[in-house]
Amino acid sequence: MEFFSIIVEKIADYTIEPVARQVGCVIYLKRNVDNLNSEVEKLVDAKGRVQHSVDEALRKCHKIEADVEKWLKKVDEMIAEANEFLKDENQVKKKCLFGLCPSLISSRYRPSRKATKLAQKVVEIQKAGAFPSVSYTTPPEDIWTSRVGYHAFESRFSIVTEIMKELTDSNIHMIGIYGMAGVGKTTLVKEIARRAEKQKLFKVAKVEVRQNTDLNRIQKEIAEKFGLELNGDLTMAGRARILVILDDVWEMLDLETLGLPFGICKVLLTSRKRDLLSSEIGTQKELRLEVLEEEESWSLFENIVADNVKDLDIRDTGIQVSKRCGGLPILVVTLAKALRGKSLHSWGEALRLQKMCEGKEMHEKAYSGIEWSYNQLEGEEVKSLLLICGMLGKFHAFVDLLKYTKGLGLSLFEGINTMEEAHSRLQSLVDKLKDSCLLLDTTDKEWLEMHDLTHDVARKIASRDQQFLSLINGDEFKEWPNKEFLEKCTLISFHWINIPKLPEQLECPKLQLFKLCATKKLLPIPHNFFKEMKELKVLDLTKICMQSLPPSIHFLKNLQTLCLDQCELRNIAMVGELRSLEILSFVGSKFKLLPKEIGQLTRLRVLDLRVCSQLEVIHPNVLSSLTKLEELLMNNNFTEWEIEDVSNISERSNASLSELKHLSNLTTLEVNVKGAFQLSVNCFSEKLVNFKICMAMYGIGL
Repeated sequence: MEFFSIIVEKIADYTIEPVARQVGCVIYLKRNVDNLNSEVEKLVDAKGRVQHSVDEALRKCHKIEADVEKWLKKVDEMIAEANEFLKDENQVKKKCLFGLCPSLISSRYRPSRKATKLAQKVVEIQKAGAFPSVSYTTPPEDIWTSRVGYHAFESRFSIVTEIMKELTDSNIHMIGIYGMAGVGKTTLVKEIARRAEKQKLFKVAKVEVRQNTDLNRIQKEIAEKFGLELNGDLTMAGRARILVILDDVWEMLDLETLGLPFGICKVLLTSRKRDLLSSEIGTQKELRLEVLEEEESWSLFENIVADNVKDLDIRDTGIQVSKRCGGLPILVVTLAKALRGKSLHSWGEALRLQKMCEGKEMHEKAYSGIEWSYNQLEGEEVKSLLLICGMLGKFHAFVDLLKYTKGLGLSLFEGINTMEEAHSRLQSLVDKLKDSCLLLDTTDKEWLEMHDLTHDVARKIASRDQQFLSLINGDEFKEWPNKEFLEKCTLISFHWINIPKLPEQLECPKLQLFKLCATKKLLPIPHNFFKEMKELKVLDLTKICMQSLPPSIHFLKNLQTLCLDQCELRNIAMVGELRSLEILSFVGSKFKLLPKEIGQLTRLRVLDLRVCSQLEVIHPNVLSSLTKLEELLMNNNFTEWEIEDVSNISERSNASLSELKHLSNLTTLEVNVKGAFQLSVNCFSEKLVNFKICMAMYGIGL
């Protein structure tokens, strides 16, 4: 009997239990599929958390761990496999027939068992995603990877050698380099940075200090270059051999407040004033950077003009021109590039101008030389561009320059039909200015930079010849110009200026561009302020807080470009009255609703809504009404797209991506979506060439 019971148990082990499991698979198909769904959602959430850490690490220029990258790839593959299985909704809809139909049993058993196995794999992958860290730091890559602009002349070699020696002295922590504008201080410290990293002496961060020192900006830039967390100071920088270069210091700089107390790392500063470095900041050693020797000036000059000086007459004139540059590198380079390829007549004219400056201060000679180079530019388009660059400040974004110049309708855009063509045309002129040394070469092609002296000259010419009014950070606003000047004025730019009060009405009948970025965010704009600016083509109001635009905005019938960047706005419906607008920018602004009135801007070609983090509603059918739109930039957290299934527009409360199918001219697109379900078939223009679609659900960028 006992033997028989043992046999029965074995039979049960080999028959009943497997059958029970198989029956369970048949009966619990829906439960197993639902469980798989749930585990996939958990995996998506886990991936999202890891992806956020990865994105943050990449912003800090960290390297991502290899196992993290492999895990993310495996997650994508797993999600794709699971979704492929889950998309067949018929699996769930099959009814349980308790084994009455063998074929149906088979059709339910296999998917149920697969759902169970997939769920197990998903759980295993999810557990493997518990990383203690997703990234690691690497040495910063910066502009000194090459020796562009540096020439190893004896006068430069000796001071570089001395500074490198001082930097290796354990008792020296703070060194200053001083010298006049244009003598080459920035080029010199770039070479020092290059050597320090090449010889593995220090990790280096170089930051431009500029006038009206912004400690928060400087601190943030240093932290980013070293991949550090910014928690009020940079004291953790002392854990490694670090060199911080603070270039172009204009006023007392409290390094302890900056997070760089004495002795924590090496600090190298440049300034035009020795007393500022030694007495106020407290450098331990100051070295003066002198102008070039006469032979060095000629060597630099000859290197730039190259074959031109094979002509003996030009060579003799060139030697005299070089000599009268006074050893100032910026003047040598600027004049040499302007004369390269020119006739003997132009060389003689340059020499004549220099002779007229004899006896004047060096900076006056530099101004005259730079202005002469400006006059040598071929074409009024490139000359106008330089003056506008000067008016906007030493540093500005290429995209802003495009918005302004395109809005002004400058002759440089004649025959240009698209924004893509306009971008290329503007870039070609910017390259010409760089070739002439009137704009500096920068590693970040999205930003433009001018040397101090060139900037001063450009502003001087613009205010004298073109009736431009330009005040930038550091300038003092005393009073509004007289009526006669304002009546002739064509461009006004106030960048980060303290303006006590705006006039009730600014009478500038010829004004074409008005830019206002005041230090007072709550600066009231009077109701009739724009009433007498009927020719205005470009309006930029940056960092302004207002309930709505002033009523006089409707007088601006010729307005082509409107920039309301980094503003706090309540009601922007009035913008819809500006029917001539082609460029509309709200970068970084705070508002919740893009109203239906924006759909009236049927000539609009660029709509820039990047980083509008509070945007919640885009009125339905607004985007589809903008039929001439070429660029739609919405990299901003807005993801509330309605799905295409809602056929009656009155039932929709938000925009749908299906509206984009009406934008046949769209070439550039940046949007965020929650998931692929918000995308519709054929919703993008065939002309689309530049696009960035961020899928928030999965942390994926396409």
